[in-house]
Amino acid sequence: MRTPTWIAMLTLLSLAQAQGVDAVKGYLIERVEQQKAATAALVKASQDYFALAQKAGFDYHRLAQTQASPLRQRLQAARAAWVKASPIYESVEGIVAGVESLADFDLNLDAGASAAEGGDAVVTFDLKLEDGRVLRRPGNAFGVLEGTLWGTERAFSSGVRFDVDNDGKLGFGDYLPDAHVLKAGAAKLDELTGELLKAARQWQPTPADVFGALVANVPTAAAVFVERWKTSRFVLGDKATRRDFNVISSLDDLVNNIRSWQALYAGASSLVRAKNPALDRQITEGLSGLKAYAERLVAQEKVRRFSLEQAELIYKEADNRATAVTGKLAQAAALLGLKVGQ
Repeated sequence: MRTPTWIAMLTLLSLAQAQGVDAVKGYLIERVEQQKAATAALVKASQDYFALAQKAGFDYHRLAQTQASPLRQRLQAARAAWVKASPIYESVEGIVAGVESLADFDLNLDAGASAAEGGDAVVTFDLKLEDGRVLRRPGNAFGVLEGTLWGTERAFSSGVRFDVDNDGKLGFGDYLPDAHVLKAGAAKLDELTGELLKAARQWQPTPADVFGALVANVPTAAAVFVERWKTSRFVLGDKATRRDFNVISSLDDLVNNIRSWQALYAGASSLVRAKNPALDRQITEGLSGLKAYAERLVAQEKVRRFSLEQAELIYKEADNRATAVTGKLAQAAALLGLKVGQ
């Protein structure tokens, strides 16, 4: 007995659908595994730094004078690990932040505020330090570590100036971190990354997850990434007062997030293409165009600084592009019978 054509088509469609969204899961797991390797390296460097500080009785002035070379080596290793881990996370943030079962990880890893900042998106963890101090809801783990490693958060710094990058002068980021905060922060980042990896392996993605994440995240291109870039040292220079997003430009973060959006849409593209090839092409080209626009800005930023007025124009352009793509994504979701927020 032959299988009716419509049943065969539905079977093939279901198979393509499963393979597509499973590819999103595979991408997420692969990237978080890479992130875990980087956070493990950060833990090792932070422990080595802590051991030096502990041996000196946490006398950071004496430490800077007597252990300059090993101090620099350990801090540069810690910074290198952070700089590796952060962009990796940004390349999956669009997935993590947009999937309900994973979203709390984004809050605690990269997006959440501190209790002092307040609002509706405060992190859910405290940092317990080995000297008995407890930092209540200190802010997201990547931000805590950036503020610690580059001295942009005074509460996380020893206050002692030190030429970390060995360029012969004391400039941005040239401080010795509080060893207790660095060790605890690195351990928390590594712990959260491990928990995210476990959750990613258990996640069973659906097309609704994919479109829900896309419709929620693509509009953040300007509202989150360009907005925080405008208040960072990449635009304001020494006038910037924020403690995070000063080491890696949020324009770079935007490019990496768009990569996660492209990975998400690739998992559902065949479903849209089967019903409306033109719409599928418009979404694919829209995401590619948004990424190319952000990449041009990143390239320009390497040789110049944008003024605040220019940053405002960039905000409008990015928002227009993201809004157009989001509209197409919502249209595609409706075409597939998926209910997503916008």
